[in-house]
Amino acid sequence: MKVSSAAHKLVPPEFDAALALMKSGDTEAAEQAFVRLTEVYPRAAGPWTNLGILAARQQNYERAAKYFIAALQRDANNVVALNWMAFVTGKNGSYAGALDWYNKALAINEHYAPSHLNIAILYETVFKHPGPALAHYRRYHELTGGDNILVSAWIYELESANDLVAANVAQVNK
Repeated sequence: MKVSSAAHKLVPPEFDAALALMKSGDTEAAEQAFVRLTEVYPRAAGPWTNLGILAARQQNYERAAKYFIAALQRDANNVVALNWMAFVTGKNGSYAGALDWYNKALAINEHYAPSHLNIAILYETVFKHPGPALAHYRRYHELTGGDNILVSAWIYELESANDLVAANVAQVNK
């Protein structure tokens, strides 16, 4: 997501530096930088969100959830935190809870592609509901320009399966 130049000026340079550390893979330094940001900017959701992402990447889902909750207490419309909260909730075994979090993110921003992809995967692999999975894969594909070949393959497989089921139903009903 691109930030307009006017909005970007609102982001302190320390935040950009912390993000650069995160992107470089220096997890420990990034974590320290984001912790400092939570102290300097206690009402900002971004540092908490990124602390959660760092914890989730380290597979510390309990700690990640605490960070995402802290981010959401500061900004309930933070779709990045909602999407990641859904992910860690699913990793903790609550797939229905994960579905709720993804739906909250999409209720706030129906154009947030990562939530469409993640909810599609959840529908397909956990709930075994190909119809909603296909709809969310298609929406993700549409929002991202259709460049993900893996998602294209998943869409093709689900469409083919649907065509096969329709053909079998038509044959049985003759």
